[in-house]
Amino acid sequence: MLIKSKVFRPQSDPRLKAGDEAERQMAFLLDRRFEERDDVFLLHDLRIQKGKHFFQIDHLVVTRYGIALIESKSIHSKVSITRHDERREHWSREFRGRNEGIPSPVRQVQEQARQLQEYLRENAEQILGKMLGLLQKGFGYCPFDTYVGVSTSAVFSLSRGTPLPEHVFKADEVAPEIDRLLKAREKHGSFLNLNPLTAMPWEMSRDEALAAARFLMRHHTPLVPAAAPETAAPPATDVGTAPAPVVPATPQVGSLCPACGAKPLAVAAAGPVKANGSRDRYLACLGNRDGSCDWKTPFEPPRVAEAPAAYAVADTPAPPAEAEAPAPPGRSESKYFCFDCRVAIPKEVARFCWDRKERFGGKAYCRSCQARFQGRRQASA
Repeated sequence: MLIKSKVFRPQSDPRLKAGDEAERQMAFLLDRRFEERDDVFLLHDLRIQKGKHFFQIDHLVVTRYGIALIESKSIHSKVSITRHDERREHWSREFRGRNEGIPSPVRQVQEQARQLQEYLRENAEQILGKMLGLLQKGFGYCPFDTYVGVSTSAVFSLSRGTPLPEHVFKADEVAPEIDRLLKAREKHGSFLNLNPLTAMPWEMSRDEALAAARFLMRHHTPLVPAAAPETAAPPATDVGTAPAPVVPATPQVGSLCPACGAKPLAVAAAGPVKANGSRDRYLACLGNRDGSCDWKTPFEPPRVAEAPAAYAVADTPAPPAEAEAPAPPGRSESKYFCFDCRVAIPKEVARFCWDRKERFGGKAYCRSCQARFQGRRQASA
């Protein structure tokens, strides 16, 4: 089951573009293998805050018998690996005709697994303890399997006596290896059930695995890119001049959810009804409806379009039943908003409502919300 996908944005840097392509390929291979299973949960591009720092995981597979972390690497040339001892393993690759050292992706994904295990152990009571109302064993003994998925075109060059690290696989080998290990653990657990004196391996229920995946999804902190400036800033003349602060882009109605990146945002009302008949409004992901995403934030409604005093016409006759609001122009710099859903509307649509005060009460509505006044229109006709 796919819990979170990654939103890919256009990249101009060749290396970033190649990295996105590697992640896209790995996500496709994992989704194809596990997306239709209801006991395996996939999260791509997960970024979690732990203390003052963040750790990011390319691909995460949550199962009943353990959690797998996959680090995607776009390596299409020759990769050299030299292991000096158990603690030191040096990686390098060819780039534009010369060798260059690169960080060990094995150590990288192992560090991600360490931080994830600590994070889940600190919050185990929220995930496992509240599922069954009992104290659970937690994630201290949960298997955290790590994989490095490199491009299928990569060629390994190993120094004498250096085997290929057991965590390194070609991209198309990762999903089958996870599936093989999952079946082995499931079979081993079933076999041990026949002997009640044998210690059982670590395991959690399907609901607990889903709760863990959704917990991580709720605590995902996306790295919001800075808004593109309208004009290029002039170069700084002073060496000590501090760079301009990065301003994150503000989510808007209709844009993709910054958490799941799969569904659009809409304005929703929630909470108790207030004295004036209104309720609190939120800008929320449409995934709130089916529980696939819990992202929402309080929504501050913009200025509502109301009829100007000089434009309020009380004696304007109601239009015939077939009358409709004029279609908004393709590029409208509107400063008016629907009274109900708060989406921007052109001035022509607002004026259409103002001309029909008996039907719309002097408020302006978008064309979709105008349909709610169909009965009033027929009665006045």
